[in-house]
Amino acid sequence: MATAIVGALAAAAGAAFQERALTSAPFTGVGQLQLIRAMARRPLWVTGTALTFAGVGAHLWALGHAPLVVIQPIGISGLLFAVMLSAFFKKRRLSTAQVLGALAVTAALAGLLSTIPPSEGPPPGFSKLIVIGLAGAGAMLACTLVGRTRNSTARACALALGGGIGYAAASAFGRVIGSAAVNDLTAALHPLTALAVAIGLAGGLLTQNAYRAGHFALAYAIVLISDPIAATLIGVLCFGERLPTDPVNGTIALVAAVVGAAGVVVLARSSRQDPMVQAAEPSTADRLATSR
Repeated sequence: MATAIVGALAAAAGAAFQERALTSAPFTGVGQLQLIRAMARRPLWVTGTALTFAGVGAHLWALGHAPLVVIQPIGISGLLFAVMLSAFFKKRRLSTAQVLGALAVTAALAGLLSTIPPSEGPPPGFSKLIVIGLAGAGAMLACTLVGRTRNSTARACALALGGGIGYAAASAFGRVIGSAAVNDLTAALHPLTALAVAIGLAGGLLTQNAYRAGHFALAYAIVLISDPIAATLIGVLCFGERLPTDPVNGTIALVAAVVGAAGVVVLARSSRQDPMVQAAEPSTADRLATSR
């Protein structure tokens, strides 16, 4: 658990570093490979990427010692930390709405975590992992298509959702590979590792583009929410893990879901009211000119 929390904080710091570098990158005429090459020359982005990899490494280590549905939601603990760092880099104060929204999302996933029974079944077979990979890829592709909209809020939401799904699918592979590698390090050389890395990198690329939309708090919150929710579905459907069934835990989970949804709405509204985001949004005249 402690390793997962440290990993969450490292990943949160990495996300804030990356967002700071990405929001100053050009938005037009830049392909994904060109973007990555340009970012690789920026020390802030490189530092953020290193912190993110460190966080992912700690996360995967934790996955080798605890159930997927327990470890995944711990990542939410870094949300407020990431939002605070982002505001610090921009030399701006956090708004009350941003703080309340981040706290609501954090409390919601903490509540959900407390209701999950600490149990797990046997790891899924090869065929189920392939299904997980294909389903995750399909969902990420759909999010990418939706993310082509000119509305920056919708774009941030769609791309962040795809990124969270990608991380969850990659973590499912990591859960199986990590469990085996605890006793035999050569298990990490399994062909599934390459597939897990590919899915994780695709999720990371979607997340980077979500940050570029200019709604960091909203995008990071959606990544952190969609990741554990997708991981929970994978854990229940493929790993034999269980969801709460008693009335008390069921009520807590329902309340937590409502609080989390409210937190995301608050973050979305506060993001739209950000003067920097409004300045970055294309005007109606610009949209009409482009459409012509």
